[in-house]
Amino acid sequence: MRLIGSRKIEELRDKIGEKGLHAALFVNNEPVLDSNIAYISGFGGMLSGALLVSPEKLELITTELDYDRAQEHAHVDDIFKCKSGLELYQSIKDHCKKYRKIGVMKNLFTVEMAERTGMKLSSLDDISTVMERCRMVKEQKEIDAARQCAAICNKGVKFMEGFIQDGMKECELAAELERVLKITGSEYPPFETIVTSGIRSHFVHPSPPASTEAIENGLGIVDFGAVHNGYSTDITVPFTNGKLHERQQQIVDTVMAAWEDVRKKIKSGVKTSSLHGIYQKAVESAGFKIKHSLGHSVGMDVHEYPSLSGTEIELKAGMILAVEPGVYERNVGGCRLENTILVKKNGCELLTKSKLIRM
Repeated sequence: MRLIGSRKIEELRDKIGEKGLHAALFVNNEPVLDSNIAYISGFGGMLSGALLVSPEKLELITTELDYDRAQEHAHVDDIFKCKSGLELYQSIKDHCKKYRKIGVMKNLFTVEMAERTGMKLSSLDDISTVMERCRMVKEQKEIDAARQCAAICNKGVKFMEGFIQDGMKECELAAELERVLKITGSEYPPFETIVTSGIRSHFVHPSPPASTEAIENGLGIVDFGAVHNGYSTDITVPFTNGKLHERQQQIVDTVMAAWEDVRKKIKSGVKTSSLHGIYQKAVESAGFKIKHSLGHSVGMDVHEYPSLSGTEIELKAGMILAVEPGVYERNVGGCRLENTILVKKNGCELLTKSKLIRM
């Protein structure tokens, strides 16, 4: 299902033309998958294929595996079938030879793709920024999908409140949570569910994401998400197990205060740098160090443009953000509170409802 309207497609065509390009090419060839194909055409789940956007047409190239489904679900002008993935590059070459300058996603269009289609680098130009800006502000159907997705996550939070207990394995909590999200309506996990506890909770990105060890005393984090109509939400629920010592409690208090300080300031017109400044002040004034960004935009991909710390962007109504202040200290533990938030003209709407769970 395509959730963007024709206005977005025309906006994209205009931006491509302004760069002096004659068409834009997006390619899926597992393991390299470009979500822009699903964003523009409404056709997701294709492991091998391509989308060509020109001023006149949207042309989808797919294999026999997906051809029938594409005929029913793809919002394009023409659909072309390859017998197998082996013919994909020849088909792309045939369809692109009439265009002298073509836009591609530089971070996703590989050397192999260029070599096998015979495209010269001089004929290609990066349109990553064009697509980032195009996808930054969501349309109403996208927002509706994000709300539905967030509702699934919120049911996951309620489930955890009654399920999590001392002695349970981290992987058991992750598996049961994913089961609940699935039967509640999530299409698939947008990333591996993270469950960490005790000393291990100070790792921002632990490996494995959820261990076979029992949940330990102290601080803990459950980072998970859901997907609905191809759109994602991202949420982190912090928890505590047993009585906290002073430093652990200080970490929790710092994260909760940072979260409230940032949330109160989110609205259209606010710059990302000012939000990061609030986060930085709250964390550093408490004697801790910042170890990751305040957050990021979220949509069809979990991590979209912009980052809330790495770029100077003015927030606009319709942006959907995952805001995730966190504090981590070796040999003590970590705490992170993350919610998916809709930016509005005079404030924000919390789509997900993460909160601290005390065991």
